[in-house]
Amino acid sequence: MPSLLGFYGLSLLDALNPSALVVTVLLLLRGGPYRTRVATYVSAIFATYLVLGVLIYFGLDGVMRLADSLVVERAGYALAAVGGSAMLLYALFPPKSVRGGVRMPKLPENLPLPLVFTAGLTITVAEFTTALPYLGAIGVLRSHTAEPLAAVLLLVSYNAIFVFPPLLLMAGFAVFEPRVRPRMAGWLARRREKKDDTWFWILGIVGFLLARAGIMYWVGVLGLLPPAS
Repeated sequence: MPSLLGFYGLSLLDALNPSALVVTVLLLLRGGPYRTRVATYVSAIFATYLVLGVLIYFGLDGVMRLADSLVVERAGYALAAVGGSAMLLYALFPPKSVRGGVRMPKLPENLPLPLVFTAGLTITVAEFTTALPYLGAIGVLRSHTAEPLAAVLLLVSYNAIFVFPPLLLMAGFAVFEPRVRPRMAGWLARRREKKDDTWFWILGIVGFLLARAGIMYWVGVLGLLPPAS
């Protein structure tokens, strides 16, 4: 029983997923059949997280440890240095066509559901390396039971809790939609009418952080740092 309390405690912690909530808000405010879009997005998160959890429980963690190899690590930092530098340079010296900023694109209300599902799958996989509560819960689960069916059912319940906040957000939006949607629609319309250079700042900051991490790593690998006195 104590192990299950820890298991579900980690699921509650894991449910505080900012990216899932942000994407859900964007899907809600696009207009059109938002319930179908959010349900599709949440289904993608649920399915991806569950499949990864089941695979890890049954031994995929041995394969995942390959990602900790020195070659992969160095390649990752090299990509961070090159890609981050390119992002920073683009933000500092943008082409003339976008130098004054860019207008917010007008996305279609009826977003293709396969695109929404793919977005959920991609974001979930990309963020999985930071899924420490989930990995901890799988460790607890391994010590709690060796029965495959019981483990899968517990993982299903974990993931049901994990995706509950976006569904709760959608339910709240449905209640307050008449008041929320007009205000947000007006804000989006004003943003589309004028150019905005905010994304240059974001691109530059992200690029700088990536480039700094990659460059400092390779400076250390190549021994270019002076020895500490």
